[in-house]
Amino acid sequence: MSTFGQFCPIALASEILTQKWMLLIVRELNAGSKRFNDIRRGVPRISATLLKQRLDQLELAGALIKKPMDNGAGDEYLLTDAGRELKNILGAIGEWGQRWARDISPEDLDPGWLVWAMHRRIDTSRMPKGRTVLEIEFTDAPKSQRFFWLLCHKDNVDVCIKPPGYDTDLTIKTDVLTLAKVWRGIGELKKEISCGHITLEGKNDLKKQFPNWLLLSIFAKIKKQK
Repeated sequence: MSTFGQFCPIALASEILTQKWMLLIVRELNAGSKRFNDIRRGVPRISATLLKQRLDQLELAGALIKKPMDNGAGDEYLLTDAGRELKNILGAIGEWGQRWARDISPEDLDPGWLVWAMHRRIDTSRMPKGRTVLEIEFTDAPKSQRFFWLLCHKDNVDVCIKPPGYDTDLTIKTDVLTLAKVWRGIGELKKEISCGHITLEGKNDLKKQFPNWLLLSIFAKIKKQK
């Protein structure tokens, strides 16, 4: 690992945190991902080899510990106090990015990552009791990333990339950019539905309730500066 040749705390912290992918990995860990594959779903463009290297570096820095899962199904990565303290740093960076970073470009539009981010921000307390299955169809995405399903239970939402074997309760059809802008708070969900950029298929009561289920990005309320 390269150094900046300074003993300033910012320089020392940057030796770890400014490496490529590192802040996104820390973001996933602070969002609740503990297993290797779940972390990688939140950072899908990183190789497995590099992800392991970055996790090892965080462990060496004292930001996480790796331990066997209780059920014996592999390892899990748990943040230490040092790792959890990075959440405030991520929040400040995210707020700055929401206000000042560049606009969304086509290269940023990853349907799988968008659904993965959304699944953590579904308010299941407002949904019908039992299981609710949401199908998301990205009309402009390649076939391999066109369909996703969210299995919503009380206090739990699972992401499926193949039909889950249950009837769909509500289908959401849209293009990736439209939903990404809504997620970021740049677009308005109800407006995009009313103008037909997002279409809903299902029972009328579920279509009416849908805008109340999606909580959007934690940075969505921060106004972007021009």
